[in-house]
Amino acid sequence: MLWLIATGSEPNLSPRRRLTNDPVIAGVVVLVTGLFLARMTFVLLHSNYYYAHPIEILYTWQGGLSGIGGVAGALVGLGIYNRVRGESFASCVDALAIPAAIIASSCWLGCWMEGCAYGIPLESQFPLTGIDMFNSDILRWPTQASGAIFSLLSVGALVTLKDQLPQGVLGMVSLNLIALGILGISFFRSDPSLLIAGFRLDTLAALGLALIGIGGIWRYTQKS
Repeated sequence: MLWLIATGSEPNLSPRRRLTNDPVIAGVVVLVTGLFLARMTFVLLHSNYYYAHPIEILYTWQGGLSGIGGVAGALVGLGIYNRVRGESFASCVDALAIPAAIIASSCWLGCWMEGCAYGIPLESQFPLTGIDMFNSDILRWPTQASGAIFSLLSVGALVTLKDQLPQGVLGMVSLNLIALGILGISFFRSDPSLLIAGFRLDTLAALGLALIGIGGIWRYTQKS
């Protein structure tokens, strides 16, 4: 949100008016819907537990968010916002491209601190090692650190490309980078996950998001 306020599409606005600028409002909507669907996806994936403890659905401070659900929720929220306000989807997705990558990095850092999304065991010491939520001494592949570093590099790439791409492409590149980060790292994760045809659910979902991003890049490139 600070990025949107500081670098909004209308830099001549006063600080007070920037708070109600379209990209900032869109960012709030996307953040709320992203968090909501991230939580609901996690709850659905653990429905047996939450069926027996329904009140704990509200215990968000205990953790329990789905990264893929968050990305999907953000896209749904952006679509709803554009539909209601009649704004250009391409311009809004571009405005949110860099903040989305920053949030992705923050999420991976949060996982690193809490030990979620932990990696497969390692046989020998690695320059960076991941942790798990059990505080065990097992050396693990640094999935969380890898995700955070990749996301920060993505932020740098997006900032560099910010004014060089056709409208809509920056946002789709950001979606692609987020999805590809989740996809690549999913092959090194060891935390429990629903499997479909032998693949982790986050692997398949990230692949789907990456394909959407590639399709978006092609579409907006053709329009330019």
